[in-house]
Amino acid sequence: MIPVIGNSFCLMLIVSVAATALAAGFFCDTGEAAATEIEDLGANLLNSTPDLGHNNPICKSTVADMEFRFEESSTVRGSGEVSIKGSFHDTGVDSSGWMKGSGSISLESLRNMSKIRQEVEFTQKDDLVFAGGQLKNRKSMSLPLFENGTGATVRERFNLSHVDRSETNAIRSFDRFNNSMIYDTALAFDGKWDLENRRGWSIYMNRSKQSYSGSFQTQKKIVFDDSDQG
Repeated sequence: MIPVIGNSFCLMLIVSVAATALAAGFFCDTGEAAATEIEDLGANLLNSTPDLGHNNPICKSTVADMEFRFEESSTVRGSGEVSIKGSFHDTGVDSSGWMKGSGSISLESLRNMSKIRQEVEFTQKDDLVFAGGQLKNRKSMSLPLFENGTGATVRERFNLSHVDRSETNAIRSFDRFNNSMIYDTALAFDGKWDLENRRGWSIYMNRSKQSYSGSFQTQKKIVFDDSDQG
């Protein structure tokens, strides 16, 4: 619940799901370890570590049946202090970011995550309108296994006094030759906005970086996909 005093609100949410609880065989003797973590700062407190001991019927399923799903939708409108932080980490997918500031905000967001053995999918959509203050953001999405470990990353950061944005992100990893990432955004803003995408590392790295400071309208779509190389 968001505490409201007059026209002000303060948003601070913590969602934490333990890494090993992300597969259905949590305490089963399967010999496999899930390395996925979820942490989110927003409007409610969720700390879920289900009891999946050796005698639990779910542990009698095969390794192929192990599965994790998570869905979250949020709507926030008001004015005041804003602090939001979230992350999703796995061997094949990595996403993290934060947003904080003070002003008037309207935010609608939807996140979906799923993991079935090594197959991981993460999608998020949001519509954001902010004005009357200053809002900062940093976000990073990575595919560590892209092109057999070459890797791919998209990073965004901004410091804005006004923004009207609609954005969709999707990351998927099935194995070392079946990975994809989509970053698709359309926004109008006042302030500074930076966007960087890179493939590979060190001397083998392909990198693109854009930076805007002022009043702009822009659309940007970045796609990484190695599924045809398998």
